[in-house]
Amino acid sequence: MLHQIVEIVRPIFVSLQPRSMISRRLVRIKALQALYSYQQGGNTDNVSLQNLTPTQQEHYQNTLANLNDSINQSYDFFLFLLDLPFQLSTYLLEKQAIEKSKFYPDQQKIRDLSILDRMPLVKYIHREVEDNKSKHFSFDWSELVGQFDQYYEWMQTWEFVRDINIFDAPSFQQQQAFLEEFYANLFETKESFFDNLNDYYSGWSDDELYTTREIEKTIQGAKENGVVPIPEKPTQSSEEIEMAQHLFTTTCKNSKVYESQVAEISDNWDPSRIAIMDLLIIKLTLTEFLHCPTIPVKVTINEYLEITKNYSTPNSSRFVNGVLDKLRIVMESQGLIQKSGRGLRDK
Repeated sequence: MLHQIVEIVRPIFVSLQPRSMISRRLVRIKALQALYSYQQGGNTDNVSLQNLTPTQQEHYQNTLANLNDSINQSYDFFLFLLDLPFQLSTYLLEKQAIEKSKFYPDQQKIRDLSILDRMPLVKYIHREVEDNKSKHFSFDWSELVGQFDQYYEWMQTWEFVRDINIFDAPSFQQQQAFLEEFYANLFETKESFFDNLNDYYSGWSDDELYTTREIEKTIQGAKENGVVPIPEKPTQSSEEIEMAQHLFTTTCKNSKVYESQVAEISDNWDPSRIAIMDLLIIKLTLTEFLHCPTIPVKVTINEYLEITKNYSTPNSSRFVNGVLDKLRIVMESQGLIQKSGRGLRDK
């Protein structure tokens, strides 16, 4: 079968339900990190927001801006990784051109190097990535191109690559299965790939679970007519940005009030003896208890306990769970926790 050049035709009428790739847990993690940065860098422990000096106010505003940037970077890095097959394909085609120019070109090598170019889905995804990039997109595969030979060597050892290489024009379903396997093998079996990403983007270890999940959803949701369901870009009015800002600003504003509330249910309360991350997690939980009426109390507690396991000390989860449970009981008995919406109040 002759190699077919597939023209990418942009669908005209498309109706897709938009989704966000930034989960609420990732938003909570970003808010926690912003609070930690704010507390560590501004000498603001005993100062209310209303009494900040100009220097402290600048630090506060910079931290809030960095919080927004971190969410946008998570989205941009998702696009960056989603475009890897196309960028690798471009690199391999350059190697193919060199091979073709030889006096005695290796025809099998020429064919092998075209493996990604024979998949229209790779081009469909690239088109959507380009359409969704921001003007300030900060990631560039040219900075990691030195790793591409290694990636290709890995591909040549994978059985599913050899299986699909026999097809001149793989079916759309074969292309989807191939890309899912491609990413699964990179993420799950190649520690050096993870390390490369971690060195390149400091937020990768936080984003990994959510980014890999969204890549899988995007591939699975792609259509043969070229439609690729890329999640919506975060904006100032999007839920993830608004939630992150709300968690950060409300927790900063009520920080001392929260410490007083914790002191009321704790024996020998001394904030200086509590791990910084534990205290910040407790404060964020109180923000959701008291100032996020649509989020169920149990969801809030479970989310922050999971975050505690990954971002604080080994013994923190039990301590934080005990404090949060006492706070929940006392605050519900006092009528301080007001949740709206069906099923959001625990009876």
